[in-house]
Amino acid sequence: MGIASDLLITILIIWPPYVSNATPVIAGKVFRRRTPMDFGRNFIDGKRVFGDGKTYEGFITGFLAGFIIGELTYLAIKPLGLSPNLPSTPAVALMCLMALVGDLIGAFIKRRLGLPRGAPAPLLDQLDFLLMALLALWLIQPQVLKPIYAILAVIITPPIHLATNAIAYLLGLKREPW
Repeated sequence: MGIASDLLITILIIWPPYVSNATPVIAGKVFRRRTPMDFGRNFIDGKRVFGDGKTYEGFITGFLAGFIIGELTYLAIKPLGLSPNLPSTPAVALMCLMALVGDLIGAFIKRRLGLPRGAPAPLLDQLDFLLMALLALWLIQPQVLKPIYAILAVIITPPIHLATNAIAYLLGLKREPW
C-alpha cells in the first residue's frame, strides 16, 4: 500500500471523531437552551471547570452524529470492496465518546491556563479530541490503528481543523476563525 491509500484509510478511521468534534458547533446554533456540562460551577482554582461552550446538548448530539455518520459511512463503503480493516461498531462508539472527552479535557486545561472561551491554544485545540479518539481505538481494536495512520492523523488534523473552523466562522457558526 502507498501513501495515498494510507491517507484514505486514515481519513476513514478518523472521520467519526471528526464529525463528533464538529457537531457541537452546529448544535449550539440549533438548541435555544443549552446546559453547560459544569453547570456554571468553578473548579478549586476559582475558574470555570469547562465554560459555557461545553454543553450536554453539544456532547450528546456530537456523539450521536459521529457514531451514526461514521457507521453509515462504513456501511456504504463495504459493498464497494474498498473497506480495509476499519473500526468495529463498539470502537466507533468509543472513539466518538472519547473525542468529546478529549475536547472537554482541552477546555479544562484552557481554563486552568486562564484562557477565555474561544481563545486559541495551538495544537491543544486541534489534537485534544483526536489523541483521545486514537487512544480509544488503540485500546479496543489495536490491530486497526497502524502507526502510519496515527502519524498521518496527527499531521493532517491541524490544517483540516483550522480550515473547517475558518469555514464555520464564515458561515456564522463560530465567533472565531480558529
